[in-house]
Amino acid sequence: MADITDFRPPGEAGYGGGVSGLRLGIPGYLVGPAVFLVDLCLLVVASLASAIGYHRIMLQEVGDLTTFIGLACAVAFYLSIFLSYRGNYSVRRLMQPAFQCREVTVAWVAVFLMLVTLAFLLKVGPNLSRGATVAFFLTGWSALVGWRALLGAQLRQARAMRLIAPRQVVVVSDRRIEEARSYLQDLAFHDYEVAHFLVVTPSDDIDEFGRELIDVARPECRIDSFFLLMDWSRPDQIDRFAEILRAVPLPVRLFPDPKVSRFLGRHELSVGGVWATEIQRAPLSLEERLAKRALDIAVSAVLLVLASPLMLASAVLVKLGSKGPVLFTQARTGFSGVPFRIFKFRTLTTMDDGRVVKQVSRNDDRLTPVGRWLRRTSIDELPQLINILRGEMSLVGPRPHAAAHTDYYGQLIANYAYRHHVKPGLTGWAQVNGFRGETTLSQMKARVDHDLWYIDNWSLWLDVKILLKTCVVLLRTSAY
Repeated sequence: MADITDFRPPGEAGYGGGVSGLRLGIPGYLVGPAVFLVDLCLLVVASLASAIGYHRIMLQEVGDLTTFIGLACAVAFYLSIFLSYRGNYSVRRLMQPAFQCREVTVAWVAVFLMLVTLAFLLKVGPNLSRGATVAFFLTGWSALVGWRALLGAQLRQARAMRLIAPRQVVVVSDRRIEEARSYLQDLAFHDYEVAHFLVVTPSDDIDEFGRELIDVARPECRIDSFFLLMDWSRPDQIDRFAEILRAVPLPVRLFPDPKVSRFLGRHELSVGGVWATEIQRAPLSLEERLAKRALDIAVSAVLLVLASPLMLASAVLVKLGSKGPVLFTQARTGFSGVPFRIFKFRTLTTMDDGRVVKQVSRNDDRLTPVGRWLRRTSIDELPQLINILRGEMSLVGPRPHAAAHTDYYGQLIANYAYRHHVKPGLTGWAQVNGFRGETTLSQMKARVDHDLWYIDNWSLWLDVKILLKTCVVLLRTSAY
């Protein structure tokens, strides 16, 4: 194995210096939050200026400005979610003024119309005058577009001066550094600093090599991602490294083999003159988690209010139908393997929550009469809306399994633990594709495969699609 310590792209001495390179500058991931804070300040100033100017000219008095401060904060919050979801707070996107102006304009119009419509429907205070609102629409948009146009040039200069720290990556290769130089040059040119270049030879012990890789990915090393540069005619070796790196919560990307790259379709990550396809995505970013959490809170809160009469009636039926508590709680495995207590309406005569938990079957004699109906209609799952509001679950994700089942299947199914890279869900990709209720080992493997596909292909639209398909599934089929 070899460590790269002296790599420099042509004409850029001191840049991309690997473990010995300069590491000054702020991390790139802090640029987005800083830009958001500037956006917020600009919008508050624009909102206040619009309100004061309009009221002084038209009404000869300023009045209460609290509503306009709230409007600016609400616009900034929802605008940031919209822009973050589309990746517009990344350094690379922020350095594209024309693209930023177009994206900001679309987001500004959409968010502004949404909030103004809500304000009209909810009859938000009389201080939100139409003239001042229109003035804020124009001044706020102008301030954001102008700020974004200036920001692009400033970021390009900051990147050239290395005031923004490049992303640290590890390259694992089965070829010498001389053969990989074109790949490394493109990585360095696009703000990826090669912290380690590790060469694996046929005589190396892969497991020992894997332990070193995991050690390199310690949090204090601040590694951003792994790149595999390997001969695609040896898929077993690539598959083995991918399996080892499942234990690391970082994206793993595979460079294309020159012999087959022209046959490949749409790529995932462009890196200058070459590109890499992503074979394991990173855990959801802060922006993606905020967008997913916002959807969870909004939908679960509405559902909880709408379903409260049904939940109250179900609670009364459970209490009258059999002895025992109304709610059943059980230890389930959550995000990153952290256990939590799941809430369900009690449907069984037993309260299994130990080292052995028997799955419920179609004609299970433990089912109560009320419980059988609750499970058939999936009403027993409604209390999990509380788990969602508490942040223990999400609306969409892999279904949480009992701790006993996690221990059992974790030993039998490869990559089973990877399903804990996201929060468990009330519904999921596996459930809308027919994998509900009691499962055999083969069915559980298929369920895990669906869960892993969901994690690797997550998007907010996919969550919405699964929620809509869940409604259709509940109307067409029943659980047990």
